[in-house]
Amino acid sequence: MTRIAPSPGQKIIYLLLIFLGGFILYVDINTNNFQKIKNGFNSFKISAFFLIKSSSINPIIDFKNHFQFKDKLIKENKELHEALEKTYLEKYLISQDSKFFKDPKFLEEKLDQNNLNKPFYIAQLKNLDPNIFNCCDKHRMHIKLLTTSNESLIEGVVFNSSGVIGHIIHETNYKEVMLLTDVSHSLPIKNISEDFYCNARGSGMSDYVICKYNPLVLNKKMEIGENFLTSGFGGIYPKDIKIGILEDIKFIDSNNTELNIKLSSNPLDSNLFGVINF
Repeated sequence: MTRIAPSPGQKIIYLLLIFLGGFILYVDINTNNFQKIKNGFNSFKISAFFLIKSSSINPIIDFKNHFQFKDKLIKENKELHEALEKTYLEKYLISQDSKFFKDPKFLEEKLDQNNLNKPFYIAQLKNLDPNIFNCCDKHRMHIKLLTTSNESLIEGVVFNSSGVIGHIIHETNYKEVMLLTDVSHSLPIKNISEDFYCNARGSGMSDYVICKYNPLVLNKKMEIGENFLTSGFGGIYPKDIKIGILEDIKFIDSNNTELNIKLSSNPLDSNLFGVINF
């Protein structure tokens, strides 16, 4: 491709531009004549930057910070609420603790009432979910043995002065206890006249279990206030331990009736527990 040389007029223009540029550079270096222009340009840049930042970037940052702050407040509020609940329960349990340590015969009397003449291990509460009485399906607590045991206590029955409260499902340094009210817990029970049997499921609430049956299959009239005991089936809980009384009968439909059985035991009645294997 043939290169076209600049015309004489173009050459003169180029030279003038070079001379003018050099002259402006010389004047700028040796004098302050262009300082005002430079200051004005810098002010314009700064003003433009802050204008763009305030109109576009800052709102985005503020929006982001608002949600981060909101999430932080929600998290801190939740943690504070849980801490307060835990502190309340700990103080309650501590206040209940002394009388049971002063008189451990409370546990022996409960064994005698249920004709359970077997040695048992004494354990102390170490952890209880503070939300147990407010919500949730999982009702667990952890206990620590105060007496040594060389045998496995998995499925060992746990009780306190108010009665049976659950059984051990896992053990390390602390024993994890599934309470009767845990929704995954199943307890074979019977009425006191032994003409009605069912598997009572945990309700997820603090003080009752649920027994469902089909009235078309079992034509049995239930009475409010009727006592329920363990049936001995299932190999975990021994026979004839009092569980509670029938508090409410709900007729779901023609094939389903639900019995709400209020428990006689309460895990918060003491900070001292007995563990026994059958």
